[in-house]
Amino acid sequence: MKGDTHFGYFPVNDTAIATGFYLTGAGVERIEPRQSYPLPNHPEMYQFTWNAGRILPEYQLVYLTAGEGEFQSHETGRVHINSGTLMVLMPDVWHRYRPDPKTGWKVFWISFNGQVPHFWQQVNLFSPTSPLFHGLHDKRPKHTLEHIVNQAIASPGNPGSASLSALAFLADMLSVARSDRADSTATASSLDPALLSDPILREALELIWNHSHRDLSVQVIARQIGVTTRTLERHFRKTLGKTVQEELTACRVARAELMLRNTHLPIKRIAYAAGFSSSTHLSVVFQRQFRQTPGKLRRSAKRAV
Repeated sequence: MKGDTHFGYFPVNDTAIATGFYLTGAGVERIEPRQSYPLPNHPEMYQFTWNAGRILPEYQLVYLTAGEGEFQSHETGRVHINSGTLMVLMPDVWHRYRPDPKTGWKVFWISFNGQVPHFWQQVNLFSPTSPLFHGLHDKRPKHTLEHIVNQAIASPGNPGSASLSALAFLADMLSVARSDRADSTATASSLDPALLSDPILREALELIWNHSHRDLSVQVIARQIGVTTRTLERHFRKTLGKTVQEELTACRVARAELMLRNTHLPIKRIAYAAGFSSSTHLSVVFQRQFRQTPGKLRRSAKRAV
């Protein structure tokens, strides 16, 4: 069943942010009965354990298409979930979930952010007190979301089309769910599409954006791809106009900034989750790029809300 589990995390730049809705990750996971959960190898800011739970700096949709399990947050308490349940996870909200060991499960998920989902939350289309939508299994074919996930992973550096598809899918799902509740009671282009025809660049970007929290270096990336560092650097400069290290740092900075703006996690925890060796290292990089400390950036972001 290994082929049933795969995922990817994507670069995000100002062009993508300006569209108002953009994907930051997508995946599918198949958990067999009694299989250990959660699975490893996700970036640190997305990883969690059942005991500790998790707080995200962005939104995530998790759609359960087979099996059963449980979900818990401070707002909802512990809730049983089964096939057809849609979980909409929101920034800065503690939560955790896991499959029933007797059944396992299969879920598709997408991570996303932007002004559009923030507006949806402001108008209570979804909220921390009602993040679950049940009984949707037969109302939207699961192959639609499967197509979006596969489309996004196939174009990791430029998931613009997948972002538009995801926006339409999410709007439709929420519309159906909201209608049921009432009855009962811009292209996100991240990088030059030219990289899609460059397998070396594409594979390197996948390593960076999926594993930036680990001890990555130019040498490690080149070795895993099977090229020299000189060749790798040449591909980056030709298409992106930057070095490998600059892209790795940009990834870590983007993730740290996202967590600073959208969570109350301690700065030391953010530094580690984003891939920095220490909060001091994070502060040095932020001073150089933003001319302010991580704490000041966080306070400015909170005042602007």
